[in-house]
Amino acid sequence: MSEEKEKILQIKDLDITFHTTAGDVHAIRGVNIDLHRGETVAIVGESGSGKSVTMKAAMGILASNATVSNGTIEFSYHHADGSPETVDILQKDKKWIRRHINGKRIAMVFQDPMTSLDPTMTIGKQIMEGMIWHFKTPKKEAWDKAVSLLREVGIEEPEKRMKNYPHQLSGGMRQRVVIAIALSCNPDLLICDEPTTALDVTIQAKIIELIRRIQKERGISVIYITHDLGVVAKVADYIHVMYAGKIVEKGTINEVFYDPRHPYTWGLLSAMPDLDTADERLYTIPGSPPNLLHEKCGDAFAPRNRYALEVDYKAEPPMFRITDTHYAATWLLDERAPKVEMPKELRERLDRMKKEAKNNGSEL
Repeated sequence: MSEEKEKILQIKDLDITFHTTAGDVHAIRGVNIDLHRGETVAIVGESGSGKSVTMKAAMGILASNATVSNGTIEFSYHHADGSPETVDILQKDKKWIRRHINGKRIAMVFQDPMTSLDPTMTIGKQIMEGMIWHFKTPKKEAWDKAVSLLREVGIEEPEKRMKNYPHQLSGGMRQRVVIAIALSCNPDLLICDEPTTALDVTIQAKIIELIRRIQKERGISVIYITHDLGVVAKVADYIHVMYAGKIVEKGTINEVFYDPRHPYTWGLLSAMPDLDTADERLYTIPGSPPNLLHEKCGDAFAPRNRYALEVDYKAEPPMFRITDTHYAATWLLDERAPKVEMPKELRERLDRMKKEAKNNGSEL
């Protein structure tokens, strides 16, 4: 995207280690992410790849046993008078972050709405809380704004729902309430951590459409954390594929979706359910993610990679440039490597999806 767009978040060379009773877990290893105003970036990968930890660091809500050994997280915002400011969140204490960042400028929608909502407080009070705390909004004004937020996120009879408790709402409605709380202080950045995992498929589509609509109307930036590439295809401008605490491929949605270069991305795309595939069984990536307690030499994905080269077990691959926006960390992109194409079935599937998208007039 053009450089004129204002950069809102810049994560540089982020390294995070967790100290556990079993030893040190090097969970995040040299992560770099850039996000501009109004853009949507998706972070994709299996459970345990480091997606949520990276974003929790950006929110300043890392667990107490985490140590950031390297890197910066620069967040840019404007004060009420319009003056710009850029801060390194890693250099700020928790109290400052809570007052100036959490909920006010960066808001997060978590996976399970029931863990985000207080079961002892009415929905209305929970939406009003942030406005009153951050902006000293008068109660009547906060109440009216909360009602209009509930209406904005598609909840019928908002005045009645204001007096309900979380257990009186369905899962989809609870997630809409969580989104209303996240939007209550007009944040610049919305982080959605698997926002639809706990919901059924029809509600998932509605929640994603809702987040898209609100983003368009408000011009906010969004980061999606997900393991579902199908979700990402509909919403993201850029994709970052994470594996074992590292970003192994990144690019625009079209580049990563239709021209993936990393064998791990091939695996993730092959594992997406597809009605038109000839295979009776759903593809799974062989093996399990590595245990980050034990640092391994070479590429962390090598033991699960059927295209692994000898060098993969000896040296970690750098990020190879494919285009100005597309990069992948695999030795297969080295000019000395043998020519390896993506699996034939995946190529056919991606071509079919591209054709369908064109016919529907909704090319990514």
